[in-house]
Amino acid sequence: MQNPSADTAISQPPLLLLVGISAIAPIAMNGVLPANTAVMDDLTTTYGFAQMVLSVYLFAAMLSQVILGGLADRIGRRPVMIGSLLVFSIGSALCVIAPSIETLLAGRFIQGFGSAVCVFLPRTIMRDVHPKDKAASAIGYMVTAMMVAPLFGPALFGWITDAGSWRYIYVVLAVVGLLFAILSYCYQQETWRSANKPKQSSMQTNLLLLKEPEYLAYLLIMCGSAGIYYCYLSAAPYVVMELRGHSATTYGTWFAVVAIGYLVGNFIAGRFSEKLGTQKMITLSMLPLVVGVVLFWLFSTTQHLLGLFLPMQFIALSNGMCLPNLTSAAMSVRSDLAGSASGLLGTIQIAIAIVITLVLSATLKGSELPMFIAITICGFATLAGCFALLRKAPG
Repeated sequence: MQNPSADTAISQPPLLLLVGISAIAPIAMNGVLPANTAVMDDLTTTYGFAQMVLSVYLFAAMLSQVILGGLADRIGRRPVMIGSLLVFSIGSALCVIAPSIETLLAGRFIQGFGSAVCVFLPRTIMRDVHPKDKAASAIGYMVTAMMVAPLFGPALFGWITDAGSWRYIYVVLAVVGLLFAILSYCYQQETWRSANKPKQSSMQTNLLLLKEPEYLAYLLIMCGSAGIYYCYLSAAPYVVMELRGHSATTYGTWFAVVAIGYLVGNFIAGRFSEKLGTQKMITLSMLPLVVGVVLFWLFSTTQHLLGLFLPMQFIALSNGMCLPNLTSAAMSVRSDLAGSASGLLGTIQIAIAIVITLVLSATLKGSELPMFIAITICGFATLAGCFALLRKAPG
């Protein structure tokens, strides 16, 4: 296995650039959700169609990651990053001028396709220039800093929606995408090595990864733990604003509780991953996840918003501890296919998210129970993946 840390001094792009790029995807994904009710009124559509701004975005990101992950292993990280950020900016601009819900969803599709690189390429670049445990620690610190923006994103965009128009959200996103495309062109060095170029097609490399039992265990943990987040992301705005009658600003402000949990978890990953190792950190992260799922059921009868956001804070803490280690470990199963491994991981994760979003959109009709059930199922899937990983490598 080649040493991924070779050439680090000459090939690693500025960390702040990677942090900024990483922040784009979560802001674009969840920052627009407080505007769903305003979109529904402005474009004369139903909440179900307005909620599709999330599912369409996720579907596009799913397709993009499986394509662009392999492409980044073939032609390099830099051109894929720059081109995709430009696509994101174009999609955002289309959302600004959308005269109908159909045009808005088309813009979200283009936006989601371009934003996928913000999810997997910064992590892939970290793995390019660091060994596995150090990469997990670096990813943890990177996401800790990156979470500062999503911490305020829903609150800021909720305020923009209430004070002005939901279209201004997409103006901001279009400008941000263009700005980071320019910065990437100017400052992002190439970390891909031609000696590592895979000979197989993208489909063949994905099939090779899916034959690895260790990769499959990481995949199950990723789908379960991130699935809980998507359950919450797709259902919580409806529960908070429609069922409980709160404003978009209130939802965005309370969402900071969840972001703080994720922020703390990422800091823990950055501080301890290199010392404890990826597998031990993944195992330890299961404790707050179990606590969070149990609290959801204990607080299921209370109407105070703390009963919705505190349990999710524990789960966000778990995700923050787990996901940087999980990502680094999954990319290390076949280090020559790191881009494909990261892209496939994101693709299948998002496929699960799309299913969750569609199911909850169809079942959330005056009751919060479907959200609690879906979160619990995803929790069991996460634990099953962790047990499979422990059985394979109990040390």
